[in-house]
Amino acid sequence: MAHDYWLEPEAFMMPAGSSVIVRMYLGDDFKIEEERPFQKNQTPRFQMFSAQETQNLLPSGQDGKSPVAQVTPRVAGNYLIAMERNAQNIKLDAEKFRQYLAEEGLNQIIALRQQSGEDKTEGRERYSRYLKSLLKVGDRNTDVYNRIVGHRLELVPQANPYELKVGDPLKVRVYFDGKPLSGAKIFAYSREAGQVFTQSATTSGDGSMSFTLDRPGQWLIRLVHMRRCAA
Repeated sequence: MAHDYWLEPEAFMMPAGSSVIVRMYLGDDFKIEEERPFQKNQTPRFQMFSAQETQNLLPSGQDGKSPVAQVTPRVAGNYLIAMERNAQNIKLDAEKFRQYLAEEGLNQIIALRQQSGEDKTEGRERYSRYLKSLLKVGDRNTDVYNRIVGHRLELVPQANPYELKVGDPLKVRVYFDGKPLSGAKIFAYSREAGQVFTQSATTSGDGSMSFTLDRPGQWLIRLVHMRRCAA
């Protein structure tokens, strides 16, 4: 199975006009295994959105080098960094693939493989990754947190996380091909003092779910969506 990738700035909150390094990590369950470099041939889109403009980060990326970016937001407000990565292929033996599907809540794919007599054969997956990270610059918030950037699979917060307190709910909506995705299992990881805590929920008919911000610190929200490839 493929590991998670995520974008993690060295600081999520900073004064306007200051620079921040953005790193891309690989791991599972919000636990870093290694830092990954910028890969030009794997990155068709890499952007930073603000209330004022959209900045293309691809020209500043150094192929094969880490970190993936260094940005300098100059106006107070929220900034959304978004990356799209090209598709790759993996193969897993039948049992490992079944375990992977079960862990991700992809029971419909398990059933589909059983119905088609494929559950004893190796699993082949073609996957793409879509990454986003939200910053706060200065002492104000702006409505960029819920910007739909056009990723094929996209998580969109329905409230600004920087305006919420510990104990508040955060509602998230998932889109696939521009439409709300129902029945998707979402995982929310929070990291505090070196420990990682996990919540999960399934999206409703309108593609939304909520979880509780039960502790301060960094949060990662992720999902895997899968469907059969065309022959």
